[in-house]
Amino acid sequence: MNKPAEYRENAALCLEAMRAAEVPEVKESLQGLAQRWIDLADRAERNDDTRGERANDSMARNSWQRF
Repeated sequence: MNKPAEYRENAALCLEAMRAAEVPEVKESLQGLAQRWIDLADRAERNDDTRGERANDSMARNSWQRF
C-alpha cells in the first residue's frame, strides 16, 4: 500500500472511532486527527506528482542531450 493510501486508511479509522465515541471532546479530537491524516495524504500525493514531473523533465533533457 502506498503512503497516501495508508494515511487515508488511518483517517478512516479515526472517523470510525469518532462515530463510536461518546465524549464530545474525544469526538472532536478524533475528527481533527482524521483531518490531519487527510492533509498528510494530500501533501504526499502532491509530492509524488511533483517528483514524477521532475523525473519526466530530467528524462526529456537527457534524451535531448544524446542527439
